[in-house]
Formats: sequence, C-alpha cells, structure tokens
Amino acid sequence: MKKYIYFFGDGKSEADPSRKDILGGKGASLVEMSNEGLPVPPGFIISAECCKYFFENKEKWPAELEEQLRENMAKLEKATKRKYGSGKSVLLVSVRSGAAVSMPGMMDTILNCGMTPKLAADTGDTPEFWRVYIQFVMRFAKIVAGIKPEDFDINEAPSKKVAEKYLDFYKKKSGKDFPIEPWQTLVECINTVFKSWNSDRANAYRKRNDVRGLIGTAVTVQAMFPSEVSGVVFTRDPNSCNSNHMIIEASYGLGEAVVSGDVTPDRFMVDRNDFKSVKSFLGKKSDDVSAFGSKGNQDINALSLSPKQVAELSEISLKLEKFFNMPMDIEFGFCDGAFGLLQCRKIRGLEIIEDVEAGRLEEIARLKKIAGEKHRIWVTHNLGETLSAPTPLTWDIIKKFMSGSGGFGLLYQDLGYRPSKEVRDNGFLELICGRIYADPDRVAQLFWEGVPMTYDIDLVLKDKNLLDAAPTKFDVDKTDETFIMKFPSMLMSLMRSSKIMKKASKSAKENFEKNVLPEYLKYVESKRVQKLSDLSTKELVAELNERRVRVLDDFGKESLKPGFFGGGALSALQDYLTKVMGPEKGAQLARDLSSVLKDDITVEQNIYLCKIAQKKGKMKDFLERFGHRASGEMELAEPRWREDQKYITQVVESLSSAGDRFSEEAHAEKLKKREDLEKELLPLLSQYGGSSLFEEIMENLKEAQMLLPYRELGKHYLMMGYELIRLVISEFSARYDLGKDVFFLHVDELEKFEENKVCLLEEIAKRKTRWQSAQRLDMADVINSKEIDKMGLPQEYNDSAELKGDGVAPGVATGPVRIVFDPKEAKNIGMNYILVCPSTDPGWTPLFINAKGIIVEHGGVLSHGAIVARDFGIPAVVCPDATKRLSAGSIIKIDGNRGVITVIEKAGTHA
Repeated sequence: MKKYIYFFGDGKSEADPSRKDILGGKGASLVEMSNEGLPVPPGFIISAECCKYFFENKEKWPAELEEQLRENMAKLEKATKRKYGSGKSVLLVSVRSGAAVSMPGMMDTILNCGMTPKLAADTGDTPEFWRVYIQFVMRFAKIVAGIKPEDFDINEAPSKKVAEKYLDFYKKKSGKDFPIEPWQTLVECINTVFKSWNSDRANAYRKRNDVRGLIGTAVTVQAMFPSEVSGVVFTRDPNSCNSNHMIIEASYGLGEAVVSGDVTPDRFMVDRNDFKSVKSFLGKKSDDVSAFGSKGNQDINALSLSPKQVAELSEISLKLEKFFNMPMDIEFGFCDGAFGLLQCRKIRGLEIIEDVEAGRLEEIARLKKIAGEKHRIWVTHNLGETLSAPTPLTWDIIKKFMSGSGGFGLLYQDLGYRPSKEVRDNGFLELICGRIYADPDRVAQLFWEGVPMTYDIDLVLKDKNLLDAAPTKFDVDKTDETFIMKFPSMLMSLMRSSKIMKKASKSAKENFEKNVLPEYLKYVESKRVQKLSDLSTKELVAELNERRVRVLDDFGKESLKPGFFGGGALSALQDYLTKVMGPEKGAQLARDLSSVLKDDITVEQNIYLCKIAQKKGKMKDFLERFGHRASGEMELAEPRWREDQKYITQVVESLSSAGDRFSEEAHAEKLKKREDLEKELLPLLSQYGGSSLFEEIMENLKEAQMLLPYRELGKHYLMMGYELIRLVISEFSARYDLGKDVFFLHVDELEKFEENKVCLLEEIAKRKTRWQSAQRLDMADVINSKEIDKMGLPQEYNDSAELKGDGVAPGVATGPVRIVFDPKEAKNIGMNYILVCPSTDPGWTPLFINAKGIIVEHGGVLSHGAIVARDFGIPAVVCPDATKRLSAGSIIKIDGNRGVITVIEKAGTHA
C-alpha cells in the first residue's frame, strides 16, 4: 500500500525531511525540528501527491488515504493523550497548507478543527467555549464559502443560541449545512486546503513569482497548541541584517492575530550575545484572543513575555539557526510554562538585503573608474519612465536599440547627424544600480562625431531637460590641430541636417502611413503565426536577431520620426508663445492648444474599455486591437494583455462607475473646447503685441497637433513587433524550462545555455539577487561624481507643506493621495483621488479615469502621463521623489498650472 501520511512527534518521524516535494517546506521543517528533539507539537503530513490526485480525479482522495488518516489520528490521540473532538481535555488540530516553495498567505489554514456544538457538554457550556466555536465557524465560512466576518450581523454575547444563528446564516448564504461531526469537519478542512492550491491568489502568486514544477500542496495536521502567548522570531533583523540582534514579536492568544495584523504585537530587540540586553516596545494587544483551553491571565498593558521567557526563547531560536545553518523565521507559542515551535523557515529575502550594500559599493567603484579625475554626472533618462528596472535580457536588447547604431541612433543618422564610434558601439545610456541614466559626455557625441561641443554640467545639474537638445558649449580641450581643417565640413553637415529635418517633418505622417506601416503590419501578421517550436536552437537565435533588426532598427527609427518632429514643433510653439506672453502663461497656452488631439491611441483604448464596462463592446475585439500591450510593456518579461487578461478584466470592472465620462461624445466635447480656444488665439496674441507671429505660431501648432499623437501611436505599432521578440524568448524559456528566469540570461548566452547550464543557473540566481537588491536603493535623479560615495543612500527631505515640481497638464484639483507603484496591484483605491506614482505607460491610464489629478516622479510635457492627463482634462505635475515625500491618505491640492503641490491635511491628523 502506498504511503501518503507521515507522522512526527516525540523526537522522531517517519519521513525523509529532504523530500520537500511531498512534505512541503513547512512539513519538512517540522520533521527536522522534531527529529532534533525540539519542542514541536505532534502531528502528521499528508503528501502533496494527494493534492495532485485530488484535482486529477474530480476532487476524490486516493483509495488508501482515509484509512491512513484514521490510523494517524489514532496515533495523534495516543501522543497527546486526548480524544479528537470529544472529552474535557479535547484534542483540536490545525490543518495547514505547505508547498515545496514558500507561498506565505496564499493558501489556507484552519485552526481549532474538531470544535463541534456537541463538545460543549464535555468542556462546560461556557461563553468561552462558544466564543472560540463561533470564531471557528466564522473562519471556516470565510475560507470555504467566501462569507466575510462582517456578514455575520450578530452582536450578542457568545452562547449556544447565538452559535445556532451563525450556523443557520452559513446554510442560508452557502446552501450547505455546516459540518458538525468531528470527522466530517476534518475531511472538509483537508479538502479546503487542497482546493486553496488552485485559488485565484495562489495561482496569481505562482505566476507572478514564476513558481513552477510543483504537484500541489502538502497538508499538515498538527495538535493545536493552546497558546497563552504566541508570535514570531527572526534570528536576524530582516531590515538590518548586519545588526547583532534578533527580533521577537509576541501577543496574547493564537499567532494568527499577529500574522494577520489584527493586533500590534509587543516587540523585543534581543542582543544575540547577551539575552539580558533587550529593548522592549509595548504593542497594542487584545484581551479577547486567547486560545481554547489556555489558562492565561492577560494584562494588555504589560509585556506578553517576561525577561526570563525572552531569554529562553532566544536560546531555542539560536539553536534552530545553528541546526539549519541559516537565519530563521520561527513561529512559536507559549503555554503552561513551555514553548512550542509551530513552524520555521529561512528568513525570506535576507540574501537580497545582504546584497544591497555590496552592490552599491561595487557600482560606486565602477563609476569612479569611469570618471577618473574628471567631474562627471549621470542623469536619469526618460526611458526609465516605462522601463524602471530592466532585466539583463531586456537591457541587452534595449541598449542596442538606443545606441548610435540601433533604431534610435539610425533616426539621428537619417536626420543628418553623425554619432561617434563610441555611441554607435556602446550607446549613451548607463545602467546604474538597475536604473537607466544618460551620460552627458556620450549624449553630446550622438550628434556630430569630432565636433568639440559638450554640455555645461552646472547648467544640466539645474535643468536635466537640457539633454533633450543638442549641446551648446564649445569644449576647447577636445580640439586639436586638425579641427580648423574639419570645421567647414562640420558646418556643412549642420546645415544639411537642418534642411533634411525641415523637409522630412512635412512628409513625416504621409511617409509613415503610406510607405512604412503597411509592409510592417504584413510582417507582424506573418510572424505571429510562425511555429517557433519547429526551429532548431541555432535557427531560433537567428530568428531573434532578425526580429530585433526588423522591428527595433528598421521600423523602430521610422516609428520615432513623426513624434520626434511633433515634439520639435511643440517646442517651437512654446518658444514663440513664451516670448510673447511670458514663461508661465506661454507654456500653459502651448499645453492647452496641443491637448485633446485626434487619433490619440490612448484615448481610443480607454473609450473602448469603458464600452466593455457598459456592455457595449467585447473583450475579444479589444484584445485584437490592444492585446500586444501591457503594463510596464518595455520590460520583455512582462506578459502581454492577450497572454494574461486578469489586469485588464479588473480595469473593466473598476470602470463600471465611470459612466459616460470617457465616451466618444465626451472626448468630442473636449476637442471642441480646444478648437474654440484656438479661434481666440489671434485676438489673444494681439493683446500682447504678438499678432505678427500668428502665421509662424499656427504653422507650428498645426504640425504639433498632427504629429504629437504619433508619440503614442508609433509606440503602439512598435509594441506589436516587440511582442514578436517576446514570443521568441518565450520559446527559449519553454525549451529550457526556465520560466521568467530566461530574462536573467544575456542574449549571447541563449544559444549555449544547454552546454553551460550548471554555471548559467548559478549566474541567473546571482543576477536575480542583484536585480532585486538594486531596487532597494534610493537613487537620485542625478548622480554626481563629486558626491559619489552617497549614491544610493536614503535621501533627506524637508518636511514642507508645499512641494514644487513642473506642471505638465493644466488645472487645479484637491483629493486624497493614492500612492501606486504597480497598476496591477491597485485595487479598490476609490474615486476622485490624486494618483501618485513613479511614472506611467499605457497600462496605467485606466487608473486616470477615476483620478482628479496625477503626480509622477519622472517625465516632462511630452511624457505619456502628461499627454493623457491633458486629454482627460486633469492636472498633472512632475515632482521628484513624490512617492516618498507624500503620504497615502493625505489631502493635497495639485496645481498643474504652476507645478505646485500643497498638503492641506496630513494622513492621520483628521480628528
């Protein structure tokens, strides 16, 4: 008979703790602790194989499982000298999930299994019994039937009569009787844990964290430990791994209250070398969380652990750390003068924290070597708005695209510029601590090789937007004896470039639409249906390179041109209006006149989403048009919407309250207001004495209005080809069974992965750790070689009621702050908020619909967030480090006209 259950307790077990695949990580650690003689309540583990069988056989158990379950429950009764579900000293059990890979909080745990109304007669018909029983009913109802605790609208004191009301309510809401026999309850709890393996949150977690190759969850059934006090121990401070103390958090009752955040536990910082050296912090505990059967006498105004108990727990914890040879996260209980260990695991993410400073120092050393004796700076590039932390494979591809010989550089070459060999070979961008920075020295070489022009560092430090234009400072140190001879040809190149751009801007839209786009779309359509699995590895590498060239170089340069000229026209328009009306009014008028444009693909996207929410459109049609897009779409590791519809489905659900705010009619109304403003332009210019410039202003305005939509439209089409590149990489991933880990390889490693597999898997692990640790650093917008040792350290901000930024969309609005770092994680954030985020791309725009204003940390007038905010008619401000300087829930006023943010009421100060 196949063995499915493994018992542990009394210093021995029946299981091989190395078999996490069948015991789960939690079960394996309990087995090891039990074997070591540590104080672990006895129990047994149901193999993960049963979970696999459960789903493959219409939620049935293997034939042998019930008999083995009864045998092991008998063993547990013998080990505890208690009877399951009956008797004055009753045996209750916890039923917990546990996969081979830790998935904290993603699957279900049910405590106090074995509580039944019949047990009241054995233990005494007391309010204490009914309180714990009602808590069991509520938790079971929440997990099994999705009935929230607040749905139980009964506020009477615990009693049998009240418990019966809960059971009746459960039947009414779920359509099923609540299990009241001990055995039936145990079976239901085990099945519930099995089912939680395929819950939405567990599936989402595995997908997001690329957890693959698991057969299911094991189930640990363990004698309940009637904790008077419970909590967690971190044998190393998870926020400061170099400190020499451990952290204990403890509160009264079962540990669930601590883990769920229902109470604020007491906190103890214990010196690892001296358990008497303790810093204690009193939490906010509850006196109504005691475990069934505990004898605790709780004083919520006193610490839950005495100095002697803290020392004993610390000693046990360090023994565990030594046994497992790694810092541990330990869950404990305390009852009748003794500690019990309920589970332990490696502290999650500690290797990342330990790597933060190492990575920072390595980057500092690298930049010092680059700078040498010169004063150098690196400035955040606007590419970072949509690609905040590129994976190695994505960066390989994007760095080439942004080089002087890639699509971006080819655009400049087509316009008559001549990037230097350095920029053609290595580009002008630098990845520093995982963020994208521009190197002004190399940006200057993007234009004319050999011309001794550079940027004034002092001016760039004041305004990094100067890097968007050609350099203007003549650098004598870069001249030599040949400069005078080269000067005439350089001058001719400048003049030729000016003529090329002027001519190309007039035909940019027509050329793109008629000559470039049709052939490209045919190419995309043909490649979408190509069967990549038929290609050899060598052929797949060739296919990847061919797609990179065709999409990012050949089409990439063409997709950028209309938007490039549109940006130039807007800049010229703003210059004219600024000269006539002054900086503030001129800039605002330029923004107003260039907003709410025709052919705006982002507006089209959101109008269609609103139609779906109103049952006037179909998701299938939306995905046909926009399925190649994604949140954070410049990162190739991000699945496209047609691959994963969960986020876009959530967006549609959230738009049900938007009404007609973003209908075609509403957009047409905004467009008419802009056109009416345009009709008033000549009289307005006359008021300022600038009517003579009307024709030049109108010429630039019309060009800006015609071409600016292509900043988003060009990217929309470029992303179609980008999806083709992702498809090839996904084939490599499937072929090598790498999942998302494939994005931590470099392009040149793809072909040779199989022959170098062992070494490359080690490299992938190191790169992932470094990639994650780099994101913990607080990186400034400008890195200055004179202050390089401070790079990545936390920045200090003045506590001010007013923040100054750059207004990029006009208007004034007031509302509560909602800080969002990932649009996919933004759920139920309400209405009429001020959205605060690092930057945005098309995946963010659905969040604009219910927003009153937008604050981003990066970007400019032509950034995605600014364009969409202007089209939506809501103010937007760019304010560096806004996510750190503002607090979620604070009430603020955002002035997009002046670029000012005023804190009206800080979070938590309202009476």
